[in-house]
Amino acid sequence: MKAQLKLGSLMLVLLMILAACGGDKGSADIAKLDTDTPDGAFLASVTALKSNDLKSLIKNSLSQEQYNELVTEFENNKSGNFSEADKAQFAQTVAMLTADGAEDQLFEMAKPQLEQARAMLPMMLMMGKDQMLQGIKSNPMLPEAQRESASKVAGAAIDWVSENDILSDDKTKAAIAALVDTAKALDMQSLDDLQNMSFDQALDKGSIAFGGVKNVLGAYGISMDDMLDSVSVDTVDVQGDKATMNVSFEVFGEQVKQTMNMVKKDGVWIGDK
Repeated sequence: MKAQLKLGSLMLVLLMILAACGGDKGSADIAKLDTDTPDGAFLASVTALKSNDLKSLIKNSLSQEQYNELVTEFENNKSGNFSEADKAQFAQTVAMLTADGAEDQLFEMAKPQLEQARAMLPMMLMMGKDQMLQGIKSNPMLPEAQRESASKVAGAAIDWVSENDILSDDKTKAAIAALVDTAKALDMQSLDDLQNMSFDQALDKGSIAFGGVKNVLGAYGISMDDMLDSVSVDTVDVQGDKATMNVSFEVFGEQVKQTMNMVKKDGVWIGDK
């Protein structure tokens, strides 16, 4: 079980590294938006996410100074200080995910964990919901204005999981298939590939990885694109280079509303902390 958990953790880290670090599929839709306005700039980022277009996302959501800092940070940190053991584990994981018959082999590996998880999940959800909601409401790191929305989403997510058989064989197989397809599409054989990438190449891989994450979630019945489609903006108040606007979206059947602050830097409207 320990080896299987390590396998899943490693792939999750890989996907997150790449996703945090492309494509032009959303460029045409973004071009239709007025990115010189705060709401247009925000919706351009939403459109880029829907199209798995991390290049456009970064272009439309960062100032030039922030972009330069991101590139510098990527170049400084892409080596990751990976050990030989890390590299060997990565290569082994990729080989497992891209081998012939990988989907069947991985499902057989997952079966024992599925059986344990099915037995434990109801109790975990019942015990964990109150604790999670209390933790959100008392979290000093979360702005008070966002705690109610975060609580609604967390509660709705737990209710959704309890009402949907996310650990079924069919959904597990579909999720594994999406993960295998993503690993093949990434076409990375070693961590040296990551270390030798340019920033633009990493963004291209990141777009593939982000699309893969969507597909894995989709296998469980969670559509990120539906959530992105539900995003709307109103009551935009612009005061010089600063703006506030009301953003709403739907997630797990809950309508979430938040006030968002924007600021214009280097001619680009970006989110203001």
